[in-house]
Amino acid sequence: MILTSTVRLTAGDGHTFRAYSAGPETRHHRGGIVLLHEIFGINRYMRTMAEIFAAQGFQALVPDLFARQEADVELDYTGEDFTHAIELRDNLDLSTAGLDISAAVQWLRRSDWGNGRVGALGYCLGGGLAILAAASTDVDTAVSYYGVGVQDRLDVAEQIDVPVLFHFAENDHYCPPEARTAIAEAFAGNPEAEFYRYPGANHAFATFGRDTFDSEATDLAFERTLLHLQRWLD
Repeated sequence: MILTSTVRLTAGDGHTFRAYSAGPETRHHRGGIVLLHEIFGINRYMRTMAEIFAAQGFQALVPDLFARQEADVELDYTGEDFTHAIELRDNLDLSTAGLDISAAVQWLRRSDWGNGRVGALGYCLGGGLAILAAASTDVDTAVSYYGVGVQDRLDVAEQIDVPVLFHFAENDHYCPPEARTAIAEAFAGNPEAEFYRYPGANHAFATFGRDTFDSEATDLAFERTLLHLQRWLD
């Protein structure tokens, strides 16, 4: 049985915000996962992914990273919602987002459900933030699904000494081949860095409900993600 709830977190600067929690009914030997959302907020996809990871024995927590701009954001993928999502993304302050992610990490570390280990896993915007979290917080690992902007902050690679996993879409205009090469080179000194490219896949290939969804790539990426999380969070 999976238990879900909305919890309140407090960042280091006093900002309070919500997060969606999903976890096993009883204490588990696996760790926690801070799930970092796309530009659409804590929508049905993010809640479902939290529950999927909870069913695998992890406690998942999805912090509302847009709450400093607008609380309770839940957007669709097209039309005015998409336009608004871009505005929220462009106005996101990375430094305060880092404070909010750190608050989520510490909440999971203190939780009675897990084993005290915590990873960051994100999609799109969240995929880039997961890598930043590996540099600025004490997460035990980070997983990036087609993370946006990683190639613009390659200096953080030197600050990361935990395992990282990158899922790249072959046809991702946000992270073209030259960007993927630069990321791999920047992380070459990390012996626990993993890189996977999904031929024919587009950005957001793992988001069901979007026209870019690729079930084969999604299943393979999820299998690899589980193996990674089991290795570093169990």
